[in-house]
Amino acid sequence: IHVIVAGVVSTWWFAPDEASSCCSVAIKDSFVRATTTSFGSICFGSLLVAIIQTLRSMVESARQDNSNDGCAAFVLCLVDCCLQCLQGILEYFNKFAYIYVGMYGYSYLEAGKNVMTLFHARGWNIIIADDLVSNTLSLFTLIGGGLVGCVG
Repeated sequence: IHVIVAGVVSTWWFAPDEASSCCSVAIKDSFVRATTTSFGSICFGSLLVAIIQTLRSMVESARQDNSNDGCAAFVLCLVDCCLQCLQGILEYFNKFAYIYVGMYGYSYLEAGKNVMTLFHARGWNIIIADDLVSNTLSLFTLIGGGLVGCVG
């Protein structure tokens, strides 16, 4: 849906005559593009998120196992935290990459490269870095607290 809406909105923005009604050709064209030529890009972005979710599920399953000692449980907690951060970053990135896929029909990797180029050109990398700094600081605070707890 995200890719279809991005295609329709970009058509409305750049060629308003083609997207002037509820049943315009822009809706059909965006739907066809999203379900045919861009479908692989959509699946690839979703696959990356699914892989991380699977890894998190495996870590969570291992954490639920009562046979883990304190150090192993701590490491599993850290791995789960890292995977959760990575999943959040990837989901955030996918939103913008899917817009490029819907607008221009780029492949997922090409769309991702263009999104990063746009972020750097417009100075948005500062906003993204600021958004990610809090996650990084939280992770290192957790690691530091865990190390002090293990040592002490």
